[in-house]
Amino acid sequence: MAKKDPKFAQDLRQWIKKWDDYWRFNREQYYEFMDFVMGDMWKEDESKVFTRYDKVPLTANKLAPLASWMVGEQQRNTPVLQVVPDENTPQETVEVREALVRNITFQPASELSYQTGFQCSVIGGFGAFGVGTEYEDTMSLDQIIVPFEIRDPCKCYWDISAKNPSKTDSARSGIRTRVSRTSFRGEHGEKLERSIPSSSYSDDTTLMSFNDDDSITVIDDYELKYKSFKIYKLSNGDVLRQKELDELERIEIEGQEVLVMDYDIVEVLDERETFEYRVVHTKVAGDYILERNDFPAKQSPIVFIDQNSYWDKSGKQICRPFFKDARDSQRFLNYLTTQIAYLIKISRYDQFIASKANIKSADTQAAWRDPFTVQGTLFYDESPNGNKPERLSPPELSQSLSVQYERALQDIQTSTGIYATQLGEQGNETSGKAVDKRTRQSSHNTNVPYNSLKRAITCAGEIINEMIPVVYDSERKMMLKMQDQMVKPVVLNEQMDEYGSSIRNDMTKGKFKIRLLPGPSHEGQKEQAMESFQMVLQANPQLFTLIADLYAENLPLENNIELRNRLRTIVSPEIIEAGKTGKPMPPKQEGPPPEIMIKMQELELKKQQLQLAMQDSQMKAQKEMQELTLKQHELEVKVDHDKQRVTMEWHKLEADKLQAAAKLEEQEMRYKGEMARINQDADTTHANNLTKLLIHAHPHEKKEPKSKEGK
Repeated sequence: MAKKDPKFAQDLRQWIKKWDDYWRFNREQYYEFMDFVMGDMWKEDESKVFTRYDKVPLTANKLAPLASWMVGEQQRNTPVLQVVPDENTPQETVEVREALVRNITFQPASELSYQTGFQCSVIGGFGAFGVGTEYEDTMSLDQIIVPFEIRDPCKCYWDISAKNPSKTDSARSGIRTRVSRTSFRGEHGEKLERSIPSSSYSDDTTLMSFNDDDSITVIDDYELKYKSFKIYKLSNGDVLRQKELDELERIEIEGQEVLVMDYDIVEVLDERETFEYRVVHTKVAGDYILERNDFPAKQSPIVFIDQNSYWDKSGKQICRPFFKDARDSQRFLNYLTTQIAYLIKISRYDQFIASKANIKSADTQAAWRDPFTVQGTLFYDESPNGNKPERLSPPELSQSLSVQYERALQDIQTSTGIYATQLGEQGNETSGKAVDKRTRQSSHNTNVPYNSLKRAITCAGEIINEMIPVVYDSERKMMLKMQDQMVKPVVLNEQMDEYGSSIRNDMTKGKFKIRLLPGPSHEGQKEQAMESFQMVLQANPQLFTLIADLYAENLPLENNIELRNRLRTIVSPEIIEAGKTGKPMPPKQEGPPPEIMIKMQELELKKQQLQLAMQDSQMKAQKEMQELTLKQHELEVKVDHDKQRVTMEWHKLEADKLQAAAKLEEQEMRYKGEMARINQDADTTHANNLTKLLIHAHPHEKKEPKSKEGK
């Protein structure tokens, strides 16, 4: 809900006014060059002078195409950012973090914001873009990080004392946005819209009035809030804050209190006062604060793009548009174009000069009156003094005008460093080497704005890296372009167990730095590699079998996996390994290597030794076999004697066995008879007992008659 805070709003407007006063020259120069390059190149007083002399002011705009060419070159040379961890972090997490930073930094909306800011800086001297958050879609609660476009950097403001070239260290920065009252009413309500009066807070010295009848200016302000605290360096190398130091365990040894950390005794070696800060985002309209929250980074998200500034003797920053030195040459070219057109306009196109007597008859006049009439012979009337019609030469422009025109074109090229050969036109270079040399020379001049943009994009990468732990703090699935240039599904902050103790691709932990890799972009590197491959193959086409896999990887194709895999089969694994290690392949030998030969000789020697040992073993075995055969014969003789003795013993045992069996059968018969007698006695005794029981029953018990039921 909006909250009224006139003091804060007034202080903010005063800060903006201070910046506008400081930046006045750069702002006026920005609009002047924007109008000159992208709009009308003629000033009002100049066009009036030409009109007075019946001349039409013409424009031969050479700067706008150059600006478009530079923006196009920037699109082909986006910087390459690398994420470097400050502590031990799983390699997979580092790769995912780097892919996420690149995905956010170079998504289509981000590239559009860079292109717009770069165009503003090239033409007007400075540009800007911002980094913010928005919801993934209308039905999502997850936010995403999005760099946004700033079409007019003059609506931004920064800290005058900012030291960073991109001004991300500004104590205060922001952007003013004009919103129609209808849109403001739909977003914030009619009551609040009516509370912001028209034509208020306006000042002729400022860039713009903050409100009018049709619109309201909404200010997104980012302010750094500082907080000081103490840090302590311990003997184990750790650095703690006061709160962390107070939480350490303390024990007493020999009457003295000591600190314990991870079961080790530590002591404080050094301490100092330091500070930290946070960025507070406040959205203001009129005297009302629409919203206020902590921005999830420690840098200003309004990034300044500096084309090529200098500081004057008063300490003011003066921006230089890229076409500042070419403006006068462009004006001179427009003057020459206007003058040449004027001369052509007033020039006559008559083909002959003749006396009146030569064309006095009616039929002759009819033939000469229309110069477009084609006929075999053009007749004329004879003059009394013998004069004949003379053919006139077509009107020619002054040679000096042509020379000056070429000079103006050359001045534009030398002042910008962009020559015709770079734009695809035929120059005065006579060879490919000369064209490459001219291109390299011109790139030195255009490197200044390109490097300024790369520096700004690197700052954006740092801001995005700081925002990731706060914005991407929950588990979510994203499609990321990894290092192998393939888009893969990746789960951020993936919980590997139900307790959340193990998290894969944790984006909320770890410290990372953003580094700008030198050299051209990925696409530029691929183009350079393809040029190198073409030169190599032109010199020796047979080398394609050695570089086929690398050739396929640098082709301008997004989905070339199948082609890459097929061409990779052409290159032998030895060549691929040699390319990784940088060591040449060992020369092929006719026979086996020396170490193999030595091994084979050792095996042959062992083989011979085994053969000798085998022969000895065979001889010993034969001798033992003979001895065993003799013993076997002796045993056979002995067995025959023993067999006879055993047979006699066997017959004796059989007789004893028959006798024992007869005795056993006799005992069994006796046992059965005895058991039968015992059973008979038991039955007799049992019967006697039953009889006694029946006879001696109780005499006093009367027998009751049986019931009918019992019968």
